[in-house]
Amino acid sequence: MMREHYIVPSPAFNQYVCYPDLLGRYNAFPQHAERREQGQLKHYNLHLIFEGSGYVRNGSGGEKLQLRAGDGFLFPKNAFQEYGSSAGDAWDVRWIHFETQIPLPMLREADETGGWLFTFSNRERFMQLTEELYALCKPFETSNEPRISALLYEVLVELVQHSERLEGSSALEKQNAIRVAADQIRHNCAEPWSLERMAGLAGYSTYHFLRLFQQVMGKTPNHYVTECRIDAAKLLLATTGLSVTEISARSGFSQASYFIRVFRSSEGVSPKVYRMIYGQGATLH
Repeated sequence: MMREHYIVPSPAFNQYVCYPDLLGRYNAFPQHAERREQGQLKHYNLHLIFEGSGYVRNGSGGEKLQLRAGDGFLFPKNAFQEYGSSAGDAWDVRWIHFETQIPLPMLREADETGGWLFTFSNRERFMQLTEELYALCKPFETSNEPRISALLYEVLVELVQHSERLEGSSALEKQNAIRVAADQIRHNCAEPWSLERMAGLAGYSTYHFLRLFQQVMGKTPNHYVTECRIDAAKLLLATTGLSVTEISARSGFSQASYFIRVFRSSEGVSPKVYRMIYGQGATLH
């Protein structure tokens, strides 16, 4: 049985965009159960379940909803709350009570509905972030405040990107497939990328891939490829003495003249000027 529980003192600096009040982890602790009446808890309450099962009650007098590994819940401030671990399959749950004014969609939904139930992926990342938070709280030092706030911000933003409403697990799987494809494209951006080839990475038709990619990444696949190639070119300009023609080819552009035109449109300066500003003594040929 494991029970980690940390009280985070109020910060000396009062302008953090988010900050925890309590946080911890319960593992193999079947007695973990809470019931709070409306108005009792003054902070947001986030729980991430990594193993086991349990329940959340949907409002005072409402039905019990089962939650399993990969699920979570977020209660807004002052909300009625009732939840607990399964006695026969106790969950491993990591939780944070926190304050924030960040206008994130999941916070708005929790505020409007009295609670947000979700499924999440990228569990290893959330484990890493919470472990870092625990380490900074044992013992707590005032100098750790900025990092504690930053880690909580990372948890919340990662949750925006890697979670869906509980009934939307299939949508989350689609998002993950698009992000995996996007990473593969970025790592191999100099290769020729047709829409058909990109769609094949995610296992979708070109029509569905184009629609999903724009939803998840906020831009078209072709625009994304161009951005990745520009990023690759910027690194080469800043760290090597390769010619513009060589950099153009290594970054995936078919012609140096086209590369220069696209680069100037993206960055507002030519490759030569960019190297003068950011290069480390590299010579432009």
